[in-house]
Amino acid sequence: MYMGRDKNNPSIIYVNYQIRSNGKKINIFDRVNQIKKDIKVLLPEIDDDKLIGMFSHMRRYYEGKLHFGRRTNPENWEKKKDLTEAEKLIYDYLLKNKLNPSTTYRWMLTCRVPSDIKSKLMEGRLSYKKALWIASNRKRTRESNTGLLMMEEINNIVSSL
Repeated sequence: MYMGRDKNNPSIIYVNYQIRSNGKKINIFDRVNQIKKDIKVLLPEIDDDKLIGMFSHMRRYYEGKLHFGRRTNPENWEKKKDLTEAEKLIYDYLLKNKLNPSTTYRWMLTCRVPSDIKSKLMEGRLSYKKALWIASNRKRTRESNTGLLMMEEINNIVSSL
């Protein structure tokens, strides 16, 4: 990973938050917006909310992991879930433009991080992998705190009986 220092403030370290496209570095958010625009032209009826799920499905298809059920049940393991027509069009678009479905899916997930992390990512203070790690850690911590509060309330209710 490329790391550089700010000339005006040497204590600030910038990391690589850009990706290469046709030999030039561009911002991840610009690249994702371009992909979304191209998909809107290709399939205007698809909502942005459904794109993440479709990209996840295409990623699993690309990696060959689209089996139903568990490996221990051989009758389900032989069935494979195929791509829908819309997913096939987007999948062909990705392959024609030399985009890896797994990487594109990660870029889409990066665009969903909270705004404070996104601003640091745009400034170049975080890499996109670190941004995803921070966002997932925050979510896990928030869910853990909610669970602890629920357990405390249950204990209070049970002790008052």
